[in-house]
Amino acid sequence: MEIKRFSFYLAILALGFVLVSKAVQASVGVNATETTFQERYTFSVLLPEGWGFFTKSPRDEKNVLYRIRPDKSLEVATHKNADPENLFGFSRRSRRANMEFSRVMAQVKEKDWDQYQRYSLQDLIGSDTIATVHIPYSSTQFNQLQKGTYIVKRYTITPWAWAQYPEHYTNPERYLKLTIN
Repeated sequence: MEIKRFSFYLAILALGFVLVSKAVQASVGVNATETTFQERYTFSVLLPEGWGFFTKSPRDEKNVLYRIRPDKSLEVATHKNADPENLFGFSRRSRRANMEFSRVMAQVKEKDWDQYQRYSLQDLIGSDTIATVHIPYSSTQFNQLQKGTYIVKRYTITPWAWAQYPEHYTNPERYLKLTIN
């Protein structure tokens, strides 16, 4: 019985290895081990995402949403999926909050960013007289983000090769103040 189980697992492992290696080969394109169009098409049907999730640029700008508390302190409004607040990934709250945040960011225009560049972060937090970008609240659109005032911080991640030379690299941050009401 053990030999049959071992043979079954070995066959599954070999089949998985062949499938993954053929998928990698089919996604590479023109090279020394050229595949036919039919093979590439078959694997794009079997694995439609391919290896695209490895191709996101690490130099893309990153946005972080902070909520301004009544005592003028900041709290992170969107948490990582693997944080303990999200039950280490079992809760979908962070995914919902990030989806709502992306909806908010879709309503923000580039000119909105430009109007806040003359203010510092402390000016944006402490002053109630600085005009904000208004996002209309809808109970169907927002579930995790509540009504309130938020700060969005936009920055680029420092490449790890440059991190050891901070005097030669500047990482400008941009801020945006918005209100969901």
